[in-house]
Amino acid sequence: MTRSTVRVAMALLLIALALPVVSLVAARADSVESIAVERPARTVIAVAGERVVIGGAVPQRVRRPVALQRRIGGHWRQVDRARTSRAGRYSFDLRARAATYRVVARSVQAGRERLPAWTSRRTIVRVLPKHVPPTITAPVPAPPADKPPADNPPAGRKPWVTGYYAAWFWEWLYPPQEVDMTAMTHFVFGRVAPGGGSLGGDPTELMDGAWSAQEPNRAPDGSGDSIEDYLVGRAHAAGTKALLMLGGDGADGRGFLKSTATPQLQGEFVDNVVDYLVEHDYDGVDLDWENCLDGHPDCVDPGEEPVTAREAQQRLLGLIDAIRAELATRDRYAATPGLLTFPGYATKINENGGRPEPWQTDVALKVDQYNLMTYGVGTTWNGGGWLSWFSGALFGAGGLNPVDISSSVAAYQASGVPRERIGIGIGFYGIYYGPGITAPRQSTDDNRIYEVQDAPLSYSELDRMGYLTHGTRHWDEEAKSTYRLYDGGYVPALDPGRYPAGLLSYEDEQSITAKGDWVRETGVGGTILWTINYGWLPRTGTNPLMDAVKSSFLE
Repeated sequence: MTRSTVRVAMALLLIALALPVVSLVAARADSVESIAVERPARTVIAVAGERVVIGGAVPQRVRRPVALQRRIGGHWRQVDRARTSRAGRYSFDLRARAATYRVVARSVQAGRERLPAWTSRRTIVRVLPKHVPPTITAPVPAPPADKPPADNPPAGRKPWVTGYYAAWFWEWLYPPQEVDMTAMTHFVFGRVAPGGGSLGGDPTELMDGAWSAQEPNRAPDGSGDSIEDYLVGRAHAAGTKALLMLGGDGADGRGFLKSTATPQLQGEFVDNVVDYLVEHDYDGVDLDWENCLDGHPDCVDPGEEPVTAREAQQRLLGLIDAIRAELATRDRYAATPGLLTFPGYATKINENGGRPEPWQTDVALKVDQYNLMTYGVGTTWNGGGWLSWFSGALFGAGGLNPVDISSSVAAYQASGVPRERIGIGIGFYGIYYGPGITAPRQSTDDNRIYEVQDAPLSYSELDRMGYLTHGTRHWDEEAKSTYRLYDGGYVPALDPGRYPAGLLSYEDEQSITAKGDWVRETGVGGTILWTINYGWLPRTGTNPLMDAVKSSFLE
């Protein structure tokens, strides 16, 4: 062995001996860093209903923005925000609830210095039950579930107009700054979804469904707000109520079932919902639990016992009561109670004696608005003996076209639901049958084309694709419905892959006016609009369907 070889060998030996020491030092350094991040939590014990303060100071004694976050499931959700004092101190005042909080500050530029991001130690709030001495007078009970707080004056008042804004379209279809808030009494921002449903997540979580519209620094006014908060502010400035759309997708029924599976899960879910409403200054929530209320086995995970229809319906009713009760505990809704609305289904004159199911009546009696989704597949069908029919027909239901708006409203009223609690639905989109259908009320058993997807057939797309400038427009006096016929079928040149249209049913100014007149003359509660984005015409920068709703329902 040469001397050089010995030197190399000795060097390797020294390195081998040093590695454990280096590893130990690194491990200890890592553990120190971990300890620095995971500092012991601070515990606060409070009595239920009392206020607690989460306060402290950032390391640098300067003014900077901070946010209060609450641990929900496996994630942190912002519940409040503020700026520190000049001395770097912050203070958040909130109602006591059993939860874990922390305060975070993003990295910001302060003069020539860049302040690093910072996270406080956790604060665990533990809540003791409130003891009420027997000598204290019992509180006044909440109003019965079938008589929710009135949001509108009784008979003779203007009907409500509750318009859904599909915020996932905000960048190109109905810009936020163009939304006419005066054309609605209630603005609904879409959406969030229950965890475990269409957008994934864990049960009881709320999953953002409008994506970039719920991110900060998107508002067109340069305020730094999200599109969501910007629109809520615009609604309030116009005297319009702002509601949050919760759910709406078919798969969200699974999320609702998972988030109400036990009283504890339901409680966490309700807290998260109402926290979100308060954080974003909403006036209430539109509860879009539309599916998984029939006991279908696909509504649970493989191997799980199906939730019966009765159990699912009871969970829905219990969720309504729980949200109503939680809203009543919050300062935000002390002067004006929070609102609960629900989109329900139309009835068929040839099913269940023409009446709604008992659970549907029960829901309608618990909410402030029970709005019927009387459009699209809610009023039409293909095959199975059905005749070609209209999306949103006002009258004219028969044995083979068994749905219209007037008979559905009458059915709920006959079941005990006050007429002024019921809303109708107007879809700002169309449906069409194939070229073999050349008129309304024809058999659809041999028809193979039945297009009902709302976004591709939005009024905006009907205009852009040429549907409204081809074919022949017709008016059905009995149904009070607009439709177009295309001799031999129509396929737009801009999308030659589409199936040809033979009969197109859609809403226009005339059909909307007929609905507005009928609602006001007969004392129906109002209408929902799905969706207000669909009425926007980018080529003209106008929304003629919204204009028609405003003039016929509100002016």
